[in-house]
Amino acid sequence: MLKALIIDDEPRASGILELMLERFVPEISRVWCCNDARQAAAMIHEHKPDLVFLDIRMPYMDGFEVLSQIRDKRFKIIFTTAYHEYTLQAIRFSAFDYLLKPVDVQELINAVQRYLASRDELTFQPEQLRNILANLQTAAPDQFRLAVPTKEGIHFFLPSEIVRLEAMGAYTQIHLANKRHLLTSRTLGEYEDLLGAHGFARTHKSHLVNQIFVSFLDHEGFVVLRDGTRVEVSRRRKEEVGKWLKAG
Repeated sequence: MLKALIIDDEPRASGILELMLERFVPEISRVWCCNDARQAAAMIHEHKPDLVFLDIRMPYMDGFEVLSQIRDKRFKIIFTTAYHEYTLQAIRFSAFDYLLKPVDVQELINAVQRYLASRDELTFQPEQLRNILANLQTAAPDQFRLAVPTKEGIHFFLPSEIVRLEAMGAYTQIHLANKRHLLTSRTLGEYEDLLGAHGFARTHKSHLVNQIFVSFLDHEGFVVLRDGTRVEVSRRRKEEVGKWLKAG
């Protein structure tokens, strides 16, 4: 069974989230609340939670400053925030999960299920925090670095370094411009949500391609990439693919 710590300066918000976890998330057996960010590091050290629900905007120190103070980071983080889309994109690109306030029960359940599905990956890494802070300081979202969590560690890439992504069951295989391949537990749908605004297009239920690496659509209906790789295009997506190829 899992242990969770809620860090939020608003007692009402943390109390509601605690109640939701107790009622609707049976996988979590113990929940603690911390309403003072200055005490967060001590409570994490004392209780050793598996999951930390962390508010971003708090007095004395924000959620990112809390993380920078913690040495032993053998837990995973779900941010709870009312921040705008730019900040949310920076969070997601850094392989963190988040819940929008007020927290929706089903979104909470889904977030815990995503955590359970990725437990074989490494827990929070300092590089993730550095990446999210760098992303937040970047003026253009297309310069965000994407964090890709794997069993071996977390890797960081600009969208322009990714050629295509391929669904492998519940996993996604990422093909890079330098010929490397990475397998991650995030689904292809999650990456489509993240990368759709960065020139990536779905050609098939199993394929997401970076349009800058596409050469042409061949006579058999396959997208041909610069390196000669042929990627399947589904019937219902063929017209859409043809349109963005002509536009490009």
